[in-house]
Formats: sequence, C-alpha cells, structure tokens
Amino acid sequence: MSPSRAPILVLGLGNELLKDDAAGIRVAEKLCAVFPPEVEIRPTSLFGLSLLDELAGREKVLVIDSYLPDGAVPPGIREFSLDEVGDAAAPSPHFVGLGEIREIMRSLRMGFPGEVRILAIPIIDPVTFSTEMTPQVAGRVEEAAERALHIVQAWLNCGARLGSRDS
Repeated sequence: MSPSRAPILVLGLGNELLKDDAAGIRVAEKLCAVFPPEVEIRPTSLFGLSLLDELAGREKVLVIDSYLPDGAVPPGIREFSLDEVGDAAAPSPHFVGLGEIREIMRSLRMGFPGEVRILAIPIIDPVTFSTEMTPQVAGRVEEAAERALHIVQAWLNCGARLGSRDS
C-alpha cells in the first residue's frame, strides 16, 4: 500500500445528474470533514472496473450507494457485507460489480480490502435528469451519514462527530 493512501475508504457512489441516484455522493460529501487522515472520503460517479484502483491497497471500505426497492424489500436503508451480496455475473464488462472486482483483484494479487461494508439507500427516481433529489430521499441523507459514521467509528474506535474533525 502506498504510504499516502488511507487504509480506510468511504466510497459514495452515484450520478449527480440523475435525481435520487446522487444519494451516495451526498452522504459522502456530508462526511468529508469528519474523520482523521486514516479515512479517505471519496464521492464519485465511477463504477465497474474503474473502482479497481480505488479499492487497491485498502484495509476496509464502506460503499454507500442507492437501490431501487421492489415490493419484496422494505424500503429502508440497508447495511450488509460484500459476502452477503454475493457474486452476481455482470452482463458485460461495463457493469462489473464488487464481487467480480474482488475476484479480479485476488487473481491479480492486488490486495482486495479485508472488509467491505455496503450501505444502500432506497431511492424513488434514478432516471430523471435533475440535480435535486426527491424530498423523501434527501431526507435520508442525514440518517445514512449517521449510519456510515458508526460503521467507520467502529473501525477506528474513535469519537468522530458529524461537522467536526478529529486529528
């Protein structure tokens, strides 16, 4: 691992131009000034194999993303490990998921993170071109940021608080 690379990464995924799909990015932005230098916060619209470089050499990664709930899943913020997600096969290399990235990195001996947690925020409208989220989804950003804070605090065993920076 590069000495300048933080061992813990909080990766907020999404697309800022597609209404609610920006939820992961907005949560990551809310966390930007919270943690010590051992934690890198990265809001990004990268996906697929582009995430390989972000994950390489990290010890722990928290991925914050959105999901479109179906009738079978209660529409709440969900938290799970990468192992719980499984290794779904992508229809093309453009849509490679975290499970597939893990296998690629392991086969290339690139040092996949020891722990990956996923925080998934339910969304309503991921297709309308807009930089404003629906009020229901925007209202969940704070809750998701608090949950992300608790996950990373457990990793750091520190007392960071939203809106302040411990160094």
